[in-house]
Parts: sequence; structure tokens; C-alpha cells
Amino acid sequence: MSTIEVEQRKKIREELIKEGVNPYPHQPKYTPIPVKEVVSSPHIGSKVNIAGRIVAIRRHGKIVFVDLVDDGVRIQLYISPNTISDEKFKWFLDNIDLGDYINVHGELFYTKRGELTVKIEDYQLLAKALRSPPVKYGHRIMDPEVRYRKRYLDIMLTPKIRWIFEVRFKTIEEIRKFMWSRGYIEVETPILQPVYGGAVARPFTTRVWALDEEWYLRISPELYLKRLIVAGFNKVFEIGKNFRNEDIDVHHNPEFTMMEAYKAYADYHDMMRLTEDLVSTVAYRVLGKTKITYPIESEEGKVEEVEINLSPPWKRIRLVDALREYANLDPEKLSDDEIKELLRKYQLKLAGGYDRGRAIVKLFDRLVGRRLIQPTFVIDFPASSSPLTKPHRENPEYAERFEAYIAGLELANAYTELNDPILQAEYFRREEERKKLGDAEAHPYDWDFVEALEYGMPPTGGLGLGIDRLVMILVGTTSIKEVILFPMMKRG
Repeated sequence: MSTIEVEQRKKIREELIKEGVNPYPHQPKYTPIPVKEVVSSPHIGSKVNIAGRIVAIRRHGKIVFVDLVDDGVRIQLYISPNTISDEKFKWFLDNIDLGDYINVHGELFYTKRGELTVKIEDYQLLAKALRSPPVKYGHRIMDPEVRYRKRYLDIMLTPKIRWIFEVRFKTIEEIRKFMWSRGYIEVETPILQPVYGGAVARPFTTRVWALDEEWYLRISPELYLKRLIVAGFNKVFEIGKNFRNEDIDVHHNPEFTMMEAYKAYADYHDMMRLTEDLVSTVAYRVLGKTKITYPIESEEGKVEEVEINLSPPWKRIRLVDALREYANLDPEKLSDDEIKELLRKYQLKLAGGYDRGRAIVKLFDRLVGRRLIQPTFVIDFPASSSPLTKPHRENPEYAERFEAYIAGLELANAYTELNDPILQAEYFRREEERKKLGDAEAHPYDWDFVEALEYGMPPTGGLGLGIDRLVMILVGTTSIKEVILFPMMKRG
């Protein structure tokens, strides 16, 4: 929008004020009912009061058609000297613009083309827009920088974008309902923490002035939720923001939303069943189906829509078997030198020194994860890569951990939780050594958490599920920025 047009609208605002008209009244003259109600159950010939934003004006001589949108629902308005006084008709033409909010009183009818319309008999300006929309309603702003920085415009003008966020909000609502129905209690744990933990990540740091101490934005609520299991709550979950000082790309945003859940007297098999039941149930409640399509890019660079079935049971495969099946690598037969050579080949770096288990996970992430299109549980990770996980009951070289993949996206991470305080302390010490060797993502030693385990925690299953990525899968987008209302952007 040009500076000249903004100045013209400012002038209209000033003139209205001089005329004694408030361009920003405190409340509507006619108490509006939602346009959604009018459209869903129209009573032709009745008088209605509505309000909303003007998104289109079509003038045909002395007849004017207006499109008004309220809470995402559009309705047509009709105004002419035959429905209103000449003075009010002229005032409408002189002062009402695209983007303005108005309050309307009028009669409901169908046009000859069958369009549900309100015949304006009286109106009131509710908010004078000083800027007109950059594109027509229903069209998409093409510049992604503008779309993400000014998300309000993106949602205002593009019904498909609004739908994406309606799916997001409904998804969170249905996750809550599902967890409540399974007997889980929703809790809140600290976002500012003296010791960050629960994941492998670099934290954001801050200074607490009142304490004169360095604290951290949480990277996970895990260790506090497990303290609640120690306290005697058998089923807890939390939906909230986590913060990881990591990459910003199509799959990562430093501020993201997770659901974490913990259940006493359970293990990772129970968490697998919970995960597949939750995702399929939420998909059905939000979309009305459990089969979706998602754009998958082939190795040749072609993108095609692939049908994905979210219904249980999901495939289960050991991490080492996934490397054999999808990458033709047998990690159990590879020497350390051969694994190091593969790391060099694929330009993969291990901070904090070489560790065989973490190296195998790095190779899996690089070579296999994106190939797992249908819902898949990748189970039994190398023990050294999972410092909060109980060793596998049959082979302690592995940990009872899984990651869930759909459409090549890691959707969830879960464990049979480590509840042996002596072993947990040992794992934390190993992480401390890694940190000394330069791994900024190594897990810090949490003395208070170890002490909590010393009071006794029952066998427990834990789950962390990425809500942003779940929404990506449900709406069929390949960028996390499309499902976060206000993604992190570089200032400028």
C-alpha cells in the first residue's frame, strides 16, 4: 500500500472526528450475532445484526455489493439508495474502505444468482483501517518473509492458512481430551529452570536478577514430570513450550510445542500403544479420517502425494535393523574405524569425542529417518545415546527407547524411564565428561533429580510428542513455519 493511500485514510479519519463521528467506537450500535450462525441457518426475510471486516467492494452504478468476513466466514452485503437514504449511501461510498470493520443491520435475502445477502438498512463504522490489505481476499501473500512476519495478514486474507491454525488449535484440544480420557492429570512445570535437562540440546540462558543466578529456559519438562511420578501421581502430562538453541530450518524452530506424558507401572511398549492410539484418534477427531496424503520428495527430486495410514498397529523395527534395511549397513558388524570413515563420508560430527552408540544414531538420522514414510516405531537405541533411559532388559548395550516417524519426520521420542539412581548418576557423570570435551548439548548433572530417584520411582514409561510436527503431518505441509503462528525470524 502506498504512503499516499495511508495519508488519504488518515485524512478521512481526521474529517470523521471533526464531524463528530468516532471511527473507533467502544461497542457496536447493533449487537451482532456470528455470521457463521446466519449462514448455517438463514431465515430469509428476517432482520439480522452482524459485524465484520470488509474484504471486497464491487460498485455497479448506484448498487454496491460488499463482502464481509467475520471469524473466517464470508457473507455478501447489498447497499443502494433504494435500501437506505441518499445521505447514508453517499457517506458509505466516501468513507468506507477495504479492511474497515462495520456493524450492519438489514434484511436477509437471496440474490438472483442464489447468493445469501444482507440488504443494508443501517450501518456503523467500527474501526477505520489505515492500510488496505496487500492482496485480494482469498489470495496468498507470495513473499514468505512477509507472511511469517505479518502472520495476521496471512490468516486474515487466506482461508487455507486460517484452516491450518484451526487444525492446530483443534489438535491440541483433542490431545487434551484424549489424555484426560485415559486418566492422565494435566500439570504445569517450570519453564525457567536452574538446571536444564530431559533432552540433548543447547539451552537458552538468562539471569535471574532477584537471585543473581544464571538460569535456563527449559529444553524439556521431563525431569520435573518424573519428580511428580516420584511424588505419587501415576499419570501426568503437560502441553507447553520448549526452547532449544538449535537450527532454524523447515523442521526446527527454537521455540516449539511438546506434549510429554509419564505413566507409572509402564514401559516403552505401553508408550508405543499410547502414541499410535493418540495420533490416530486425534487425526480422526480433527480431520474425520485416519488416512491422509503428504507431499514426499523422492531421491530424484520429484514430489508426489503419498497416502499415509495412521491407524494402529504401526510398524516396529530395531534401529540397527533399520540401518540394515534402508541403508545396507550392519552397525553390529562394523568396526569403529569403519564407522568413523562413514562419519567422514557423510560429514557428520560428534561433539565431545567419538562414541560408538551416538555415531550409529547419527548415521541413522542421516541415512534412514527421512525414508520412514508410513508410521514407524524405531526401537532399541544404543545405550550411550540415551542417558535417561533404562537399559534393555535382554541386552544392556541397548536402551528401551523408541522414536516414532511419519512422513520422514521424527514425531515422538519415548523411553522405559531409568529409575535406578546409582545408574542415573553414572550416566550423568558420563555426560559431564562429554561436556568438558566440548559437547554443548551434553546433559548436565542434575543432583536434585538423582536425589528424587533415591526416594524411589516406580517402573515408568515416558513419551514426548512434537505437536508442531503432528500438525505438519495432518495439514500436509513440509515446513514447520507454516504451522507456528509466529515463527522465529531474523530481525531486519
